[in-house]
Amino acid sequence: MEALFSKHQLKLFRMKKCIFLVLLVFSNPFLKAQEINWEDISAEHSLPEGLKLFHGTLTGNSTFFAYYFEVDMNNPDIAVRPYLKPNSVQVNAFTDDVGAYAAINGGFFSGSSSVSSIIYPGEVPARNLISVTRTVSGVTQTYPVIRPVFALNADRTLATEWVYHHSYNFDDIYVYEEPLQYICEDPNPLPVPLKADGFQYEDIAYGIGGGPMLIKDGEINIDYCEGVWWGSGVFLTDFRPRTAVGFTAEKKVIMFVTNSMKIGDVAQELLDLGCVGAMNLDGGGSTAMAVGNQSIYTQGRAVPSILAVVHSDSLNIPAVPTFEKFFDTGDEGVYFQGNWFNTANPGSWESPSRLHALGTHDDFYHFPLNLPGPGEYEVYGWWTAHSNRATNTPFIITHADGETETTVNQSIGGSMWNLVGTFNFNGTENESVRITAAATTNEYVVADGLRIVSYDPDLIVYTIASIEPVDDIEVPWGTLKDDALALLSTQTTITDSHNRTHVVDLQWTVENYDAETSGDYLATGTFELPDGVTQSNPETPLEVTANITVLQDDTSIGGNNLSGLKVYPNPSKSKFTVSGISYEPLHLEVFSLDGRLLQSHEAGGRFSIELNLEGFSPGIYLLRASGKSGVRVIRVVKE
Repeated sequence: MEALFSKHQLKLFRMKKCIFLVLLVFSNPFLKAQEINWEDISAEHSLPEGLKLFHGTLTGNSTFFAYYFEVDMNNPDIAVRPYLKPNSVQVNAFTDDVGAYAAINGGFFSGSSSVSSIIYPGEVPARNLISVTRTVSGVTQTYPVIRPVFALNADRTLATEWVYHHSYNFDDIYVYEEPLQYICEDPNPLPVPLKADGFQYEDIAYGIGGGPMLIKDGEINIDYCEGVWWGSGVFLTDFRPRTAVGFTAEKKVIMFVTNSMKIGDVAQELLDLGCVGAMNLDGGGSTAMAVGNQSIYTQGRAVPSILAVVHSDSLNIPAVPTFEKFFDTGDEGVYFQGNWFNTANPGSWESPSRLHALGTHDDFYHFPLNLPGPGEYEVYGWWTAHSNRATNTPFIITHADGETETTVNQSIGGSMWNLVGTFNFNGTENESVRITAAATTNEYVVADGLRIVSYDPDLIVYTIASIEPVDDIEVPWGTLKDDALALLSTQTTITDSHNRTHVVDLQWTVENYDAETSGDYLATGTFELPDGVTQSNPETPLEVTANITVLQDDTSIGGNNLSGLKVYPNPSKSKFTVSGISYEPLHLEVFSLDGRLLQSHEAGGRFSIELNLEGFSPGIYLLRASGKSGVRVIRVVKE
């Protein structure tokens, strides 16, 4: 069994790392000499729709073989997920026991305990090692490490991410852009990663740990040095049995095993199979694959975890709320009565938990709900628990069917969401939750956070998540305001809270614009909310901004040569006459509003030049006349 550790190096060593990986992956004679011959052998097994099995061989090499499952996650009836047992089991027996269609061995383990992450919805039965011990130059030290996981998210999307478990709590799984930046044989352990340097992995449903990372964002990215895989028993240069998992951009999971490849070979093969993300799993004697209770490849070693192909009913992913709203004691509109004070205990929701000695219903915290409409909602409470907290703190809920008083035990369940009850609400102004001091046990009641959740499809609320910015523009000196505004993008795209996109029309305004003063002018484009999208809370400004830069004139505008310039007839269906008198050479250019040069002419003395816009679309064009005495821009309208 291999023991895991991760990759990515110090920025000062990036170039060396890249050269090393290139040599590692592309100097391998195995890959240069031969490609694996893949054959679809799905028909030899009883496999459900969406699951295929491929067998790989090498021409002239009778000892080599490889297999991979292709799991089509576009099929709603099939999925992948890990399983963990307290005792190690052969992969085929494990697969049969949990009722999976197929499986490969999982992550690394010690004895019968997993030392790689196993993540289920809302819980973490096992986590990646968060540190390893290494001896460098005779000095033994502890190295914190960030390690990869292969993840199935709640929306059935797939990912390979670098994560660090700050505890065994589900809420303490944090994603990092890269692993810690070690070099191989690094004599200096780095600090434990901070939560502030990553972000909470809120969307993960299932995950399995392993390593090294093989492919990240569509590129081979083997985190060997940065993950302190050196000194672990995981080697880059040896041919041995391997297990790996990856996924393609088309949402197909690739579950791969082989009896003899290097890590770099596996990464390249998965890339060739279309993977945009991939990760190594436990190899060596642990490598195994099964369909039901039938072994496809095994070396007889029992394992505590597998990555299985299952019917989607086996996922048990919690439903995604169609509505969710949080309240805190410090929110606008929330009010209280009585002698409430802040707790000294940690673990409050946002504002500090508020305590009150046992009292009456006249001592309360009142939360107006203002829900979006009729439906069934779950009410959750958050508090800081302590042995001196009441075991029967009253929650009074005013809802569609009247008023319900229920009690909660605040001596337990601290710093988490606790279900108070499920109620029907109309979404009217009088509906509320009130926490009162009328408890009768222990010393204090607590008022802290509230969470209101509904799964009613009629309550789906689409709010603005992001607004795509528009490009700044530059205009010639002398460009009129309306002409400059017409050059700005007429539309932009907004993305809502459910990842839908909407194209909206922009209406532009600009303050204090001066066509004959060079510089930057801030324009504001406003739009209306598209159908089916509501405002966010706090409200998102329904606007974008862009800079209009008026370019500097060539010299000054003081001469008379350009002031007498005339264009007629204007508007016209196709032909225009430009006339004037100039004592210097003039350069005449015709531009479209998107900045394309359409025509150019030279003029001088007393001149009359015909502009022919036949063949161009009706609209506004710009005539730019420039000479030593300055620049002038005239709007030309083709009907």
